[in-house]
Amino acid sequence: MALAKRIAAVLAAVAMAQAAPGCGRSAEQQEADALLHAIDVLRDAPSEPREAREALLAELERQPASTPPAASAKDTCARAYRLLLDATAAEARVRALLEAPDGAAGPGALADLAAADAKVKESAEVMPRCAEALAILRRSGRRGM
Repeated sequence: MALAKRIAAVLAAVAMAQAAPGCGRSAEQQEADALLHAIDVLRDAPSEPREAREALLAELERQPASTPPAASAKDTCARAYRLLLDATAAEARVRALLEAPDGAAGPGALADLAAADAKVKESAEVMPRCAEALAILRRSGRRGM
């Protein structure tokens, strides 16, 4: 057990050293790490509550991205997730209209549903580009940008 605690302590120290400014990581690499982390957190977040994912997307959109690979990853992934979250919001509006006791669902609900469907499809087209931009960003970080 003592060995396991020592290994955990060493791993924690290594992780802290890698994350610490001035420990061999350039500002661009630190920026890329922060951006990759923000995208990973957004991707791994549960889809509900939607407001939590909206906050994570806003955090991603606030991340600095000064290099071309970082800017590409940020912009592409933010677009993919913005489309997905906008579609989810539209679907929620339609669901609420359909469940309303006064029968409020009408042509507007159908238009919202069509818009949501289009955004889901567009998001599905952009997601592979997001993954590709992330791979390029990760590779550029290993090369030292």
